[in-house]
Amino acid sequence: MKKFKQKIQWLKMIAVPCLLLLVLSSSCSKDKDNNPEGGNSYPKEVNVEYRLTSVSGITSGDVIYHNATGGNTLLDKVALPYSVKFKRTVNFTDNLAISINALGSGEVKAEILVDDKVVATQNYSGTSVVTGTAVYIFK
Repeated sequence: MKKFKQKIQWLKMIAVPCLLLLVLSSSCSKDKDNNPEGGNSYPKEVNVEYRLTSVSGITSGDVIYHNATGGNTLLDKVALPYSVKFKRTVNFTDNLAISINALGSGEVKAEILVDDKVVATQNYSGTSVVTGTAVYIFK
């Protein structure tokens, strides 16, 4: 019974960020009329980098991120620090997201860089589970 409860807890820990990632990956209409400023021309190609670093305690975790095709990449038990770079063509309101789920006590820092500039930074901490998602939306 204890193992079953642990599996349910682990499933909840993964399901919530995954659902959040799925919701955030669906964007609204991509008509050019949605770009009120008109100054940014879309679609455009950008260099993307995701970084995860352990601030304290956490040495590895499960990672989900939006990849070069706009799909999701899932990685199990990734050692920290972790970084991945790729090129991606994006449209207005497309988003980038990276999520970490780690068992243990500590803190993890997530960063999203676009064309070598940090556009999103988040820190996540916990006493038994560390989980969180950093998101950037193109405007």
